[in-house]
Amino acid sequence: MSDDLRPALTDAPTSLYLVRHGETEYNRRGVMQGGGIDSTLNATGREQARALAHRFAPVDVDALYASTLRRAIQTADILAAEHESLSCTRLQDLREMDWGVFEGEPPSPERDASVDSLKSAWRNGDYDRAPEEGESIRDVQGRVRRALRHILAQEEGGAALVVTHGRYLRVLLATLLDEYGLEHMSQFGHSNTCVNHVVFDEGQTRAERLNCTAHLAGDGASAAS
Repeated sequence: MSDDLRPALTDAPTSLYLVRHGETEYNRRGVMQGGGIDSTLNATGREQARALAHRFAPVDVDALYASTLRRAIQTADILAAEHESLSCTRLQDLREMDWGVFEGEPPSPERDASVDSLKSAWRNGDYDRAPEEGESIRDVQGRVRRALRHILAQEEGGAALVVTHGRYLRVLLATLLDEYGLEHMSQFGHSNTCVNHVVFDEGQTRAERLNCTAHLAGDGASAAS
């Protein structure tokens, strides 16, 4: 991670809880969903968000941020209900990657082969490769960096809960965690309402948990457990 994304040294660590929104019908059906698809949570997604809110109910959170897309806003609103002092700050830079011509496309051999070709280019380091009419990984990473600089400047020494999207989370985590990098972003799972807890402490950045969905198992696990 570059130095411009590291919080200044403070007496207390800075925590980011990075979560994905709940399930939508696009997710359920495997339809490509990106920054141009403003879908809403389905019944399962709302239940997932309520389970996530229950998980975070005992956790001290100083701030709540969300993408400006409705699926993220709805998830954040359900989370905010457990923390009456929190209001949600919506950031355009937290929106999902724009998948261009692939958005709204259901699964098919043709679509899947085209997306696989794109992902192969990314694995080979071609991060400027973009879907037609969409964003490249470099484009998304630029938005990731802007969002992180803003959030870390505001929440230094505290804890922030951030609701965003699947591909965006992969780019974000690969940018924050030096042991991964963009070449390994596909290793990050991103289940609906998964929790990724990243801590900045004494100049170091570490992942406390990745793609954690313990709250969906009904075991009552807290985000800090």
